Amino acid sequence: MAPALAALLGDGWRRPGEASHALADALRALVVDGRLAARTRVPSERALSAELGVSRGSVSRAYDRLREDGYLLSARGAGSWLTLPAGAGAGPVAPPLPDATAVDPAPLDLSIAALPAPDPLLADAAARAAAALPRHLAGHGYAPAGLMELRAAIAARLTARGLATAPEEVLVTAGAQHALHVILGLMAGPGERVLVDAPAYPRSLAAIRAARARAVPVPLGEDGWDVGAWEDTIRAAAPRLAVTVADFHNPTGLTMKAAARAALATACARAGTVLVVDETTAELRLDGPPLPPPLGSFGPPGAVITVGTMSKSAWGGIRVGWIRATARTVRELAATRATVDMASPVLDQLLAVELLARWDDVLASRRALLKDRRAALHAALREHAPEWSARRVHGGLSLWARLPSPNATTLAAAAAREGILVVPGPAFSVDGTFERHLRLPFSLPPEDLERAVARLAAVGAEVAGAASARDEAGLATAI
Repeated sequence: MAPALAALLGDGWRRPGEASHALADALRALVVDGRLAARTRVPSERALSAELGVSRGSVSRAYDRLREDGYLLSARGAGSWLTLPAGAGAGPVAPPLPDATAVDPAPLDLSIAALPAPDPLLADAAARAAAALPRHLAGHGYAPAGLMELRAAIAARLTARGLATAPEEVLVTAGAQHALHVILGLMAGPGERVLVDAPAYPRSLAAIRAARARAVPVPLGEDGWDVGAWEDTIRAAAPRLAVTVADFHNPTGLTMKAAARAALATACARAGTVLVVDETTAELRLDGPPLPPPLGSFGPPGAVITVGTMSKSAWGGIRVGWIRATARTVRELAATRATVDMASPVLDQLLAVELLARWDDVLASRRALLKDRRAALHAALREHAPEWSARRVHGGLSLWARLPSPNATTLAAAAAREGILVVPGPAFSVDGTFERHLRLPFSLPPEDLERAVARLAAVGAEVAGAASARDEAGLATAI
């Protein structure tokens, strides 16, 4: 425990003066920023002092300071663990609504990472789908697992990507979100633990809460998934399910390496934990190294359930997604799904069949848009917010921007009053962390991205200035 925490702290926290203050600030930053999950147990004072090479008294005073500020809780016989003060974070939050008095009545919406439809490809596919509809009209129209021609087309696409799939192993859903709800309905009862990435997609967290299950976060590191942390958490939490996004992770843009895919699939299978991988953005690779094989191809049969959708790679208005699992699990999921809806609309499924027939053309149109928009977002950040940092991603739809100060929620609320909608970091957390982050999609046109970042940077400067003034006033009062 102490070596892992020392490695995470590094040496950047050390500064002249009282070591206890610097250590307390560094530990607080780790939990506020989400690099350590809230409820992480800290080492004993003796163990951490030996690992860091500081006196035990310095560690003791740092822990005392964190307790006073509400960032550390202790219980006799149970040790101490990091937390957030009451009210510091309320977990996932909804994107703020624009103020009715905003300067721009048409807000620049960075709260949704989605592209416009691939026209005329979509219009042509819709016409062909309508022409194919009459051959289905003689039947009752219910296909609980989906039209077989669509299941076959999805299976063929997954197989071509490296995940051998039969049509019977595909369940058609109304998008990836619907797919996760169906999986949770079958496999996660009230109070059961579900491992999630930290940060995680807000709607995935909402689905877990709706199932009355408990999300258990495993923080992502700078290089991605910490296999050791996953294995430790699996042993400690005994989760029923685990949910991850392995390709162009939302919101960080990270991609899981092949070795980590194999290790995570194996660890989950050994523990009896079903690993659900969300492939919503898996086919939106823009450049960089080729992707590893799909996570679903690792581990024993049935260990991984794959979820996909057309909403990001094609258009959000197409509510067609899928679940890839064993044939038996697909039948069980179809029965569970029937308690909510009987089947997906036939016309929508026919549209999906037609689009999949030209899927490479659809993806090419998406990549052409996204490359230009990604470049525009990076250029806008360099010009208007050079003190913000954001990793250059090789695919997906968004950047995970790090702010100089932990004020993302305040910034997002202030930006909404100026007509800019953006989702703050805590929306992607279980426990209100990631206050130094904003998700910035690059799905809007370049000119809109430039305007949005310019306004966000101005609002951010005002928010930071107001916070600094409050801190100075508080210090003057204390003196």
